Amino acid sequence: MPITFKCKTGEAYQIKILAELLTNNLKHGCFDVTDDGITLRMFDQPRRTLVDMNLQAENFALYKFKSGDKFCLGLNLNHFHKMLKSIKKKDSLQLFISSDTPNELGIKTIPKENTRVTTSGIKIQNIQNVDADVPLGYGKPVIVPSPDFQKMCKELSSIGSTNIRVKSRGFHIDFIADADGILKRKVRLGESDDSDDEETGDVAVNSYDATFTTDQFTRINKIAGLGSTMQIFPGTNELPLLFRSSVGSLGKISVYIKSKELLDKEMGVSDSDDSEDD
Repeated sequence: MPITFKCKTGEAYQIKILAELLTNNLKHGCFDVTDDGITLRMFDQPRRTLVDMNLQAENFALYKFKSGDKFCLGLNLNHFHKMLKSIKKKDSLQLFISSDTPNELGIKTIPKENTRVTTSGIKIQNIQNVDADVPLGYGKPVIVPSPDFQKMCKELSSIGSTNIRVKSRGFHIDFIADADGILKRKVRLGESDDSDDEETGDVAVNSYDATFTTDQFTRINKIAGLGSTMQIFPGTNELPLLFRSSVGSLGKISVYIKSKELLDKEMGVSDSDDSEDD
């Protein structure tokens, strides 16, 4: 069977978690496939969340690309995740496109014992992707164990607050939920060692205070299943909050989420642009 594209990895479980993270934020995915690897850079529909993913060819156990040019692998992400749901932790995964069926992505899941190989297919769709620029200008990140971030998301969403306030200073970051003043909870992640108080000037520059809807965190909490640690880059008046994690050993993913303040600011700019057009 002549192949246009094929890749194989022993980190099938990470791809399953990745697919769940993507489907929680995006309806469709336009994956750019090249000789160098697989990338995706897309906004969600309300343009509140930007996902930027890069899986490098050299990190796959097998990677073959026989197309002359890069191509967009357009997928319904809900369908893609559905096809990977049965994957267990030590399974392997093979993705392939045969030149006989160029409009279908083949998905082969192989258990560790190699006793039952399942092959599925999903239709490749034509998806238009609007080019998105990645925000630049971040300072140093707060590095946190991924399970701590996942626990924080669950703890804060459990008290029924519709918003989460994020405050950072120096090398720690606070996530604060307030359910109408009846229930409150704060979770601090990172290092809160303030022994170098003489550097207060630097710390003040790195302070951040913004508000997000709780569902923004609920939708991205699966990022915690992709690696053992993650980086959280506090935003600014101009920059969204950035979460970055490895995807197993295959590559990296960055998720940018815009605060209410940043969305309001953008809305104000677009309104003023519209009025100028009038």
